[in-house]
Amino acid sequence: MFTLTSDIQIGQYKVKPSAVSWRSSTGSFTDTCQITLPLSPFVRREQSMTDHADGVAETASGAVVRNFKEAPFRKGDKVTVCLGYDGRNKEVFRGFVNVINYTNQLIVECEGYSYQLRNKYFSKSYKQTTLRKILMDLISGTDIKLSPVCDDIPLQEVWFKNAPGHKVLEWVQKELCCRMWFDGEYLYAGASKFVSPNPSRPATDVKVKIGWNTVSADDLKKQQAEEVEINIVEKDPAGTTKKTKPESKKYSNVKEVKVRAGLPANFLQKAVQERQQEKDFEGYEGSIVLFGEPHVWKSDKIIVTDDRFPERSGNYFAEDIEGEYGEGGFRRKVKLRYYGKNG
Repeated sequence: MFTLTSDIQIGQYKVKPSAVSWRSSTGSFTDTCQITLPLSPFVRREQSMTDHADGVAETASGAVVRNFKEAPFRKGDKVTVCLGYDGRNKEVFRGFVNVINYTNQLIVECEGYSYQLRNKYFSKSYKQTTLRKILMDLISGTDIKLSPVCDDIPLQEVWFKNAPGHKVLEWVQKELCCRMWFDGEYLYAGASKFVSPNPSRPATDVKVKIGWNTVSADDLKKQQAEEVEINIVEKDPAGTTKKTKPESKKYSNVKEVKVRAGLPANFLQKAVQERQQEKDFEGYEGSIVLFGEPHVWKSDKIIVTDDRFPERSGNYFAEDIEGEYGEGGFRRKVKLRYYGKNG
């Protein structure tokens, strides 16, 4: 019999949750986590003679006490969430308190390290620079670290004026055709998502046997190619248009991805090839539901064995993870993309 265990710290407090849910994805730079706690002992309430509907109370001495329902946590407190069985707890989330909700329980909503850019406004002009330089300037003064595997793209004539930090990240995604996400405190941006951004947490091989250490694999289905050709299109201020096309797969249906002019040809070719491969994909993809073990992190390689449907066996990339922990047990829904028998 396995016993659910946890090691969760919010600010200076270690807490035991009623429930935890979280999501982490290679398709988004915002990781989220929700920690549900019992109101007692975290919410303090002064003894009072009179309670008022507007949230003001009077103590027995007659002094007015405002915000008499108040948790000891504060917005911006650091949060670490480790979950497991029988004390074998593994990290599933690291970030900061974003919102505290008072209901019949205490709900602490958290955001990953993108939180530190939420209220940061960025103003900077560059005549000649690189993507790494821009991101290093953006994260200056935060706890965020730039992943060593970030692409270092040369850029010219870039400027930001009072741009919110999240908008700068969105600009990198759209204008530079970059994949972007956080792995803990490490920020990654580059042409490919098949990387391990955090040097202290390299991607691991996780063995999964359908029907043995899975709850469900019903959503793991065969996909057909979309038969669309991806073109990355640059248009410079003079109106000259340049297209980067995949090396193979010519279709009459074309989808254009517009980017700023002047990006390196090798970077664009890498980006268009990966996006074309996604459209040409004809293998299995979808989600499987795992227990709390084996531990899975986004960007891990999931080695699937399926005795009932052997064609589903092979190697998959963990794109997205949604987790639930509480009275119903410990479950992890992992979105997978197949990339070969021996990939």
